[in-house]
Amino acid sequence: MNEFERIDYLVKILEGNNAKAFCIKTGIAEASLCRVRKGRGRPAAYYGRIVAAYDQVRKQWLYSGTGEPLKEKKEKGEIIQRLDSLEKEVKRLASLIEKMVKSAK
Repeated sequence: MNEFERIDYLVKILEGNNAKAFCIKTGIAEASLCRVRKGRGRPAAYYGRIVAAYDQVRKQWLYSGTGEPLKEKKEKGEIIQRLDSLEKEVKRLASLIEKMVKSAK
């Protein structure tokens, strides 16, 4: 995969081929991204922006094409643990809001 194809691949996998969303997140002008995806322009000029916007992108792959494109995702257990924690916080806040509404009446 050449440097132009790597950028195109990232737009597809990170933003579901939504170039506008990719541009908003990275700060790359849509016209510039369009040129790069068509095999023109200088993709390397945007690598820093891409890595800054998407921390899951492996620099080595982006710069050279070697290795895997994305870093490993968090373990499933870590994600479930975080979701449980967030669920408890939502319940706590809902209870607090309910008390505030009752006291306002």
